[in-house]
Amino acid sequence: MHAKAILRISLLILCTIPVISDAQITITKDHMPKVDDAIEFSTASPIGIDVSKTGANTSWDYSKLTKITDGVDEYKASYKTPYLLNFGFTALGKKLRDTLGFSSFQLKNIYNFYRNDSKSFRDVGVGFQFAAIPLPQSGKHSDPDEIFVFPLKYGNKDTTTFEVEVPISAGIRLGSYYRSGTRMTEVDGWGTITTPYLKNEPCIRVKSTIVGLDSIKVSTPSINFGQEVTRVEYTWLSTSERIPVMKVSGTVAIGNFTPTSVTYRNEWSKAPQVTADFSVAKTTIKVGSVFKITNESKGDNLTYLWSITPSSDVKFVNGTDNTSENPSVVISTKGKYTVKLVATSGSVSDSMTKTDYITIDANSNINEVSTGMSWGPNPSYGRLTFIGDVNACPKTIQLYTVDGKLLKNSIVNSYDKSVDLSSIAEGMYYISWVDAARVRHRSKLFIANN
Repeated sequence: MHAKAILRISLLILCTIPVISDAQITITKDHMPKVDDAIEFSTASPIGIDVSKTGANTSWDYSKLTKITDGVDEYKASYKTPYLLNFGFTALGKKLRDTLGFSSFQLKNIYNFYRNDSKSFRDVGVGFQFAAIPLPQSGKHSDPDEIFVFPLKYGNKDTTTFEVEVPISAGIRLGSYYRSGTRMTEVDGWGTITTPYLKNEPCIRVKSTIVGLDSIKVSTPSINFGQEVTRVEYTWLSTSERIPVMKVSGTVAIGNFTPTSVTYRNEWSKAPQVTADFSVAKTTIKVGSVFKITNESKGDNLTYLWSITPSSDVKFVNGTDNTSENPSVVISTKGKYTVKLVATSGSVSDSMTKTDYITIDANSNINEVSTGMSWGPNPSYGRLTFIGDVNACPKTIQLYTVDGKLLKNSIVNSYDKSVDLSSIAEGMYYISWVDAARVRHRSKLFIANN
């Protein structure tokens, strides 16, 4: 076969072979926090958090997290912290807490220090002030804690150790803070994650099991207390955020994981402002009357959820429902009704409840059409009735669609002067009839049968 023909066939075969691509991401040092980062996050309730789902091409949906508090992680150059002497100019300091503990055993101004390079992102030391001794106390890890070993990719596993001792002194050594342990890390899943902040964000998940000892020794008086604990951290990382997209921490007992804290990336200071409000033109309304609720909420890209209670005799009409911006409503039973609106923009919501806001009276909505004659109700719930002088009552009525199509020509029942409309679909129509004086009448009629 000619060489050019062979080449064309080969290219054709290659084009028909499906392209298999590995959609997982890889995390490197470039995706870790940097100096002067101030990264906002929110904490959420750990109740009901399920972390069992994992593996390749997994979709994690945590969009319904219940926010509790907001916070910000601020990363500073070590020389801008009180602990320059121990960590020089190149470490990255993150303030963990203002205080931890109680009474004279309270730690203040607590910082963790990190270093980041192509091999790992690691915890290299800690600094704090002991409540009884205002001087800064700090110490480097004799064995750094490699939090992430790069590159991070699905299936990677690492086991590292860590150890740090911080002398507590005020001219003389009074004691020490000591921490040591083992960190076992596995990238156990990749795929996408959805939170209240991000949707379908490509990510990997890192599972870290930390077995460690935290202790404090004080020489005078002689006190030595500490606790060995096992904790597990599930961390979702993406290439677009220099902080975990989400992190779930907890404890393990008898092989069971119990989540104790949940944080997720959020820009809470930039969250949209939402104010829910509404009104009606009249708060006292006749039974069967259609009334419109005017939405007066403020915010961008809002969605709405209405509830009117008691709800058994409430109907949304005119093509609206309980998610419409300005719903139209019919209530068929007298009484007082409470109206509630929840307005939502993204993960931010506001609600307005007006208790006993609408009063429905016992009188039907009757339409006066001529001397001695009226008709109702409007809306009709299956039957339209003419009231008044029997001689003025029409013999027939015509029912038209809004575009003028004759839908029904009905004989008016001479006994009760009514017309059965129960077979007509809900909607807006026109009725027309001729009275005894040969005057034609035409009126709008809303039918609310269903």
